[in-house]
Amino acid sequence: MIRQAEKEDLNAIDALSARSIEAMHAEGIDQWDLSYPRRRHFETDIERGALYVHTAAGRINGVMAVQEEDEEAYRVIGWQRQKSLIIHRFIVDPSLKRRGVGSALLLYAIKLGQARGRASIKIDTYPANNPMRRLLAHHQFEYRGYIASIHRLAYERLIDKSFLNRILILGSPGTGKTTLARRLGSVLNLPILHLDTIYWRREWTAIPPEEFKAKLRAFMKDHQQFVMDGNYLHTPTFEDRLACADTVILLKYDRKEALKGIREREARYRHTYRSDMATGCIEEIDQAFLKYVSFFDRHRKYIEGRLNALRHKKHILAFSSAKALEDYLETIQK
Repeated sequence: MIRQAEKEDLNAIDALSARSIEAMHAEGIDQWDLSYPRRRHFETDIERGALYVHTAAGRINGVMAVQEEDEEAYRVIGWQRQKSLIIHRFIVDPSLKRRGVGSALLLYAIKLGQARGRASIKIDTYPANNPMRRLLAHHQFEYRGYIASIHRLAYERLIDKSFLNRILILGSPGTGKTTLARRLGSVLNLPILHLDTIYWRREWTAIPPEEFKAKLRAFMKDHQQFVMDGNYLHTPTFEDRLACADTVILLKYDRKEALKGIREREARYRHTYRSDMATGCIEEIDQAFLKYVSFFDRHRKYIEGRLNALRHKKHILAFSSAKALEDYLETIQK
């Protein structure tokens, strides 16, 4: 459970902070010293109604301060949103790392920001605090820049849905692109286009490249909003799609996870065809296809290279696991 902290919690919170600081120092992370953050800082947070604790069985497992945006040091950063909440003094019990406490706190902060009508959540962390940086990446916090005055890295997570209008979904076969497109279409009330439905005709016959390009361009011209899944990286339509999209989602699961998804899909649709495919395209898995999936990493690197070049123009969401994706989807439910 996550709740607002009370003054009766101060002893436990202060002890938790001391343990966390000592554990960070043991790992070579000098983000804080034993004078900060301590009891008096948390007491001020409580008085402002800004401190939240994660509890289980009467024990405090984590703490964070969530406050309105008013941070002078942050003014040097080119944030994407101004109406935001800021997280400070984010602490998880060192004995409970990788147990979901940090994720639960961040998800709570996101929901809190959404309930208050805020557009983003901002946070900073010490450059050497790699566990925190990994946690932020898991939850789609994007790096915004270096704050020299406090020697911190600035991150921001957009929590409004205003940028989710024209969405591309990319990734290896077997990662669930089609399923994700349907879920996003339902949640965001957007029309869906599965590229396979227009590329393939009966019996796995591909349409001519010019016809494929014409159909895609017509769809994008006629729809101001959409969710589109499919790669087709080495066609002229890839650049067309990147230019039109405002958001690109990359499912970058590892090979084992992708192959597992392929096997599950084959078992479900064997000797029939999927609803997102043309009639007559019977689901079959051959060695050439398995080889394509097994060596998809080279294609993923190409995708990542293109997306890195577009980060200042597009919203890029990259998920390394199904859990990271589910955590994100939880924050955009109706």
